[in-house]
Amino acid sequence: MVTAADPSAAHPHPPSIGGEVASALLWRLATGHGLRVVDWAVEAAEMGELTAAPDILVALRGCVRDIGASLSLGGSAYVELGDDTDLPPGLLTLLSGPPCLHVSLSTATCFSLDLAPHLCATMVARGWLSADRRADAEICVHEAVSNAIVHGNLDVHQGPSADAGAFDGFFRAVQTRLADRAHAARRVTVEAVAEPDMLCITIRDEGRGHPGHVLTAVERLEAKSGRGIRIMGELADRVAFTEGGRAANLYFRR
Repeated sequence: MVTAADPSAAHPHPPSIGGEVASALLWRLATGHGLRVVDWAVEAAEMGELTAAPDILVALRGCVRDIGASLSLGGSAYVELGDDTDLPPGLLTLLSGPPCLHVSLSTATCFSLDLAPHLCATMVARGWLSADRRADAEICVHEAVSNAIVHGNLDVHQGPSADAGAFDGFFRAVQTRLADRAHAARRVTVEAVAEPDMLCITIRDEGRGHPGHVLTAVERLEAKSGRGIRIMGELADRVAFTEGGRAANLYFRR
């Protein structure tokens, strides 16, 4: 169980940034976005030598150890820097609003991590999600992230099957796309925004989306991932797909 300080009272202005990256890179990001640089080392955080995480923690390669330590110390955003080594558009605007979390990872990194338990434990610890809804939220986030990785960014549209041959084909297709840098570098973003009466968790990918998507009925989206989307529709209070189907929005009443 993650215990985390809730930074919702107010973000320091300007927000802080840190990370175990080259100091020149860190200072370039801070100067370019009007941020404060603060110290960060995951070992120091785990040993209790730090009392707070940067508002924005950046890394060259995403690591669940870093993510967990940052969230436990009240961090709001974790960004695995891409080729442009810049912060995601809109991040500072997000941080200036209601209490929130933001995690941005490459597809390759996201595929190797299990984000849902860490994120949902943090939401419970910060009082955004009731403990009795944690399991529902965790399953929904896991399914949405899996869809974003496989069906969105990797553009693999067949699903795994109990049939050995079909499963092998699915596994080979996923591994082939992960080996392609253009697919592996696409971003998966998970954001949570805690409004007074509703928690919205958005999982966003950079795939092709759903062409002409204007649907509100979850069942009509089964072509992308029928099982996962049915589960989300049953467990969340509301599910909505936006941005041409590239963003899954999961709503849980507070």
